[in-house]
Amino acid sequence: MATLEPCIKLTPNRKRKQRIFEFKSFPNSIGDYSGPFRDNIRSFVNEFGEQVDTQNVWSTLLLCESNGAVFPFYVVEEHVTDHSVHKFCFHCKFVGWGHHFVCKRRYRIMIPSYGEKPPLNDYERNNGLELDDDSCILHGLIHCNGFGHLISVNKLDLGSSVSLTESDVMNFWNSICNVLKTRKVSVADVKLDRSIELRLIHGVAFKNSWFGNWGYSFGNGSYGVTEEKYRGAVRFLSELNLNKIINDFKNTRSRNKFRQIILKYEEFSESQLSSLSELLQCMLEFKQTQEIERVILSPSRKVSKYEHYEFDEESENIMCLDQFLTSVLDADCRWAPKRVVYSLEVIVKLLNGTNDAMSRNELREGAREYIADTGLIDFVLKSINVLSFDSYIIRRVVNPLTRFVEFELREVNVKPVSSLWKLEPRWPKQRLEKTAKIIANILKDHKVMNIGRNGAMSRKDLRDLASKYVGDTGLIDFVLKSVDNLVVGDQIVTRMKNPLTRLTEFEIRDQNSEEFGGGVYGDMLFVYRNVLLGYPVWNSVSQASRLVLNSKYFVKEWDFGVGNEDLMMLTCRVLPSFDELDTELTRPLPPGEAVMVTPWMTVGELKQVAQFALRDTYCVMSKFVVSQIGGLKGINDDVVVSCALEAGAQVWVRGFGLDLGTTLRYEGGDGYAMESRVECVCGARDDDGERMVECDECRVWKHTVCCGIDDEELAPVEFVCSECDARSKSELLSQ
Repeated sequence: MATLEPCIKLTPNRKRKQRIFEFKSFPNSIGDYSGPFRDNIRSFVNEFGEQVDTQNVWSTLLLCESNGAVFPFYVVEEHVTDHSVHKFCFHCKFVGWGHHFVCKRRYRIMIPSYGEKPPLNDYERNNGLELDDDSCILHGLIHCNGFGHLISVNKLDLGSSVSLTESDVMNFWNSICNVLKTRKVSVADVKLDRSIELRLIHGVAFKNSWFGNWGYSFGNGSYGVTEEKYRGAVRFLSELNLNKIINDFKNTRSRNKFRQIILKYEEFSESQLSSLSELLQCMLEFKQTQEIERVILSPSRKVSKYEHYEFDEESENIMCLDQFLTSVLDADCRWAPKRVVYSLEVIVKLLNGTNDAMSRNELREGAREYIADTGLIDFVLKSINVLSFDSYIIRRVVNPLTRFVEFELREVNVKPVSSLWKLEPRWPKQRLEKTAKIIANILKDHKVMNIGRNGAMSRKDLRDLASKYVGDTGLIDFVLKSVDNLVVGDQIVTRMKNPLTRLTEFEIRDQNSEEFGGGVYGDMLFVYRNVLLGYPVWNSVSQASRLVLNSKYFVKEWDFGVGNEDLMMLTCRVLPSFDELDTELTRPLPPGEAVMVTPWMTVGELKQVAQFALRDTYCVMSKFVVSQIGGLKGINDDVVVSCALEAGAQVWVRGFGLDLGTTLRYEGGDGYAMESRVECVCGARDDDGERMVECDECRVWKHTVCCGIDDEELAPVEFVCSECDARSKSELLSQ
């Protein structure tokens, strides 16, 4: 049975062998927790987790049933204090939960990228790593009050086959949330298929986000987009008549191409397609069918230990050294990596000394002069297919005349994408590789859209497009500067000078020519760019598409009922005093805290339970004392709760001792405690994560785009909004 990195180092006092659970059935084996999330998560890690060499990390081993691979599932507990690097939660802020009180603990639910070690020891302080990197197979964050955020969902790719699809991972996440009784979970739908924003394609096709398959619905929009506007936009785009679109583009080159796409997918659907929704549904179904067939037809195989692939491309023609080493270091390899690398150096030296290919026996005998262990030589030669090593490519071929295996050497100046990290370790390896893949995907799409024409892109155009997906322009500049025959998956990104313009341009070469032939992805990209984004900005189609793209945040809420005959659920919501509401706690009151109590508990005991739950959950309530349960004033503390309250009721809790001096007040951060305001012409009244600028006169924040500042432009150091500018001019004229 193969075990994937990272390896688990257990604490000395845990000697028992760690259990392994099947991935898809694991949530069903957990059982049913009856308490609130803050208690359930503790029970879960105690029962199913093995503590790693830190005090706040637990691991559970999961088995991928399709190929026997075993990989770790982590729960990382983070304590929020005044000394925390990241005290507040920007996810809460952007989804509209910035008024929630700061929780004392938050839990990261993580399945790290295949072959990558997660930042386990003090996750927040890990040097140079983004706190919310989205490259994990699964990455979720849940506050101890049960409100959480899904940060990353990706498929588990092992070589040429997909072992776990994104739907498999989503099913797992949904089941875990259900078992642990989370209350609400948000997700920022920024899923991409190369450079296609899937929330627009999927929204138009099915009138909902892809996450809607698991119950996620509109949560919060950017630029003042409301749920009503979002629903209206997806409905309008879905019902667009295909004949009308053809007529709209009658004077353009896109008309015939779009008509050919419709006819192509009508053959697949065996019925006439009338609306844009029907066309996109047919495309997505056809694409899914192709992916399923590819998985079925691809040769099944067991996974090698430590095997790791840089990217999830469909095929690998050139394997870099890192990939080669991780693919051979399985149970059959008893040699250290240094010895394997030395063997490759010998092979390159021998091949470089001849102008022709060498047979396997010739190469084996020549290598024996340098390497005494013939078993190592045989193993390395057997493992080579097409390998990039230093500035050479070693290729194993079959001589068509003799039918013997031969090896040939070709000198090329290509570099694996992993070499970027060696050039500049300031950025984590994951971020460098992710940026390189984004650049490669942009170049792929550019080549698809320019078949028969120049497929190269200027540095400025490539940089501008990449900045939409990567916020760090310094990182983009470094990768572009380092591109020089860079191997990204099975593609080679090249940089050259245009002889006419003398400008630097970038192009991508493909080992598999069918990749750029268009296919279903090329058709979808055409519809995305030329139809959904191809109308003039003032057209209703363009405006509706922009509304959908500005609707990123989706939310799912769980309803766990009111309890049973043994337990009843209550929601305890703190009601501060009038003075506290008037002067300190000026934001909307946050939701209450869920507690599970027995029906025969007394009112006095309920006060203690509520007090403990609130103190255990929120920083601002560490010393809060419950003095009264709202609505039960005058009722004796000895009265049984079930006689005074109904199951599922929300009760107001009054008391004293709120820590109003702490900076850990609202999840939205310091801005909620100060006088900063958001009042943009688009209707936004809260920070939605889009770029903003503050007016120097009225101290109000507004979106840069809404103020006429393009995304490519730097925000001005001094800025006065149009309202203040008009008021100043009016005052001058009146003097």
